[in-house]
Amino acid sequence: MSKSIFVVCISLLVVLSPILNAKMLSYPNGDRHCAMAQGQVISACLQQATVNGLLHADCCYAINDVNRHAETTYGRIALCKCFQEILKDSRFTKLIGMPEKCAIPNVVPFDPKIDCDSIKL
Repeated sequence: MSKSIFVVCISLLVVLSPILNAKMLSYPNGDRHCAMAQGQVISACLQQATVNGLLHADCCYAINDVNRHAETTYGRIALCKCFQEILKDSRFTKLIGMPEKCAIPNVVPFDPKIDCDSIKL
Protein backbone atom coordinates (compact mmCIF):
# COMPACT_ATOMS: atom_id res chain seq x y z
CA MET A 1 0.00 0.00 0.00
CA SER A 2 2.74 2.50 0.90
CA LYS A 3 4.44 1.80 -2.44
CA SER A 4 1.26 2.73 -4.30
CA ILE A 5 0.93 5.94 -2.26
CA PHE A 6 4.53 6.78 -3.13
CA VAL A 7 3.86 6.20 -6.83
CA VAL A 8 0.76 8.40 -6.68
CA CYS A 9 2.70 11.17 -4.90
CA ILE A 10 5.53 11.09 -7.41
CA SER A 11 3.04 11.03 -10.29
CA LEU A 12 1.23 14.02 -8.85
CA LEU A 13 4.54 15.79 -8.35
CA VAL A 14 5.43 15.34 -11.99
CA VAL A 15 1.98 16.32 -13.23
CA LEU A 16 1.13 19.14 -10.81
CA SER A 17 4.48 20.91 -10.45
CA PRO A 18 4.28 22.73 -13.78
CA ILE A 19 0.56 23.37 -13.37
CA LEU A 20 0.92 24.79 -9.87
CA ASN A 21 4.25 26.46 -10.58
CA ALA A 22 5.24 24.81 -7.32
CA LYS A 23 8.22 26.14 -5.49
CA MET A 24 10.67 23.49 -4.38
CA LEU A 25 11.12 24.71 -0.81
CA SER A 26 13.34 22.32 1.05
CA TYR A 27 12.58 21.38 4.58
CA PRO A 28 15.55 21.81 6.90
CA ASN A 29 16.36 18.08 6.89
CA GLY A 30 16.76 18.32 3.10
CA ASP A 31 14.79 15.23 2.13
CA ARG A 32 11.32 16.70 1.65
CA HIS A 33 10.12 19.31 -0.80
CA CYS A 34 7.11 21.55 -0.99
CA ALA A 35 5.69 19.96 -4.14
CA MET A 36 6.02 16.49 -2.65
CA ALA A 37 4.17 17.61 0.49
CA GLN A 38 1.49 19.23 -1.64
CA GLY A 39 1.12 16.10 -3.76
CA GLN A 40 0.90 13.86 -0.71
CA VAL A 41 -1.87 15.92 0.88
CA ILE A 42 -3.73 16.59 -2.37
CA SER A 43 -3.84 12.92 -3.30
CA ALA A 44 -5.01 11.89 0.17
CA CYS A 45 -7.45 14.69 0.94
CA LEU A 46 -9.15 16.15 -2.12
CA GLN A 47 -10.79 12.96 -3.30
CA GLN A 48 -11.73 11.67 0.15
CA ALA A 49 -15.28 12.04 1.33
CA THR A 50 -15.91 12.94 4.93
CA VAL A 51 -17.63 10.45 7.19
CA ASN A 52 -19.90 12.08 9.78
CA GLY A 53 -18.03 15.35 9.24
CA LEU A 54 -14.66 13.74 9.95
CA LEU A 55 -11.92 13.48 7.39
CA HIS A 56 -10.81 10.14 6.01
CA ALA A 57 -7.90 8.66 7.97
CA ASP A 58 -5.58 8.75 4.92
CA CYS A 59 -6.03 12.52 4.71
CA CYS A 60 -5.21 13.07 8.38
CA TYR A 61 -2.25 10.70 8.09
CA ALA A 62 -0.88 12.70 5.14
CA ILE A 63 -1.32 16.01 6.96
CA ASN A 64 0.33 14.58 10.07
CA ASP A 65 3.21 13.21 7.99
CA VAL A 66 4.03 16.53 6.31
CA ASN A 67 3.78 18.29 9.68
CA ARG A 68 6.05 15.72 11.30
CA HIS A 69 8.78 16.65 8.81
CA ALA A 70 8.52 20.35 9.68
CA GLU A 71 10.70 19.95 12.76
CA THR A 72 11.94 23.53 13.18
CA THR A 73 10.38 26.98 13.16
CA TYR A 74 11.84 27.50 9.69
CA GLY A 75 10.35 24.18 8.54
CA ARG A 76 6.92 25.10 9.89
CA ILE A 77 7.05 28.51 8.19
CA ALA A 78 8.13 26.84 4.93
CA LEU A 79 5.26 24.33 5.18
CA CYS A 80 2.77 27.12 5.79
CA LYS A 81 4.02 29.08 2.77
CA CYS A 82 4.09 25.90 0.72
CA PHE A 83 0.38 25.33 1.21
CA GLN A 84 -0.49 29.01 0.83
CA GLU A 85 0.83 28.73 -2.73
CA ILE A 86 -1.75 26.12 -3.75
CA LEU A 87 -4.60 27.62 -1.72
CA LYS A 88 -4.57 30.55 -4.15
CA ASP A 89 -6.03 28.15 -6.72
CA SER A 90 -9.79 27.62 -6.29
CA ARG A 91 -9.38 23.90 -7.01
CA PHE A 92 -7.54 23.49 -3.71
CA THR A 93 -9.50 25.73 -1.33
CA LYS A 94 -11.16 22.60 0.06
CA LEU A 95 -7.86 22.05 1.92
CA ILE A 96 -8.39 25.15 4.07
CA GLY A 97 -8.86 24.14 7.69
CA MET A 98 -8.27 20.42 7.13
CA PRO A 99 -5.30 20.16 9.53
CA GLU A 100 -7.41 21.47 12.41
CA LYS A 101 -10.21 19.04 11.58
CA CYS A 102 -7.75 16.18 12.01
CA ALA A 103 -7.07 17.29 15.60
CA ILE A 104 -3.29 17.02 15.16
CA PRO A 105 -1.51 18.80 18.03
CA ASN A 106 0.56 21.85 17.06
CA VAL A 107 -0.40 21.51 13.39
CA VAL A 108 0.61 24.06 10.75
CA PRO A 109 -2.65 25.55 9.46
CA PHE A 110 -3.60 25.52 5.79
CA ASP A 111 -4.96 29.06 5.69
CA PRO A 112 -4.26 31.68 3.02
CA LYS A 113 -4.90 34.51 5.51
CA ILE A 114 -2.41 33.50 8.21
CA ASP A 115 0.95 35.25 8.54
CA CYS A 116 3.26 32.29 8.09
CA ASP A 117 6.22 34.21 9.51
CA SER A 118 4.43 34.34 12.87
CA ILE A 119 4.37 30.53 13.19
CA LYS A 120 6.60 29.14 15.92
CA LEU A 121 7.74 25.66 16.84
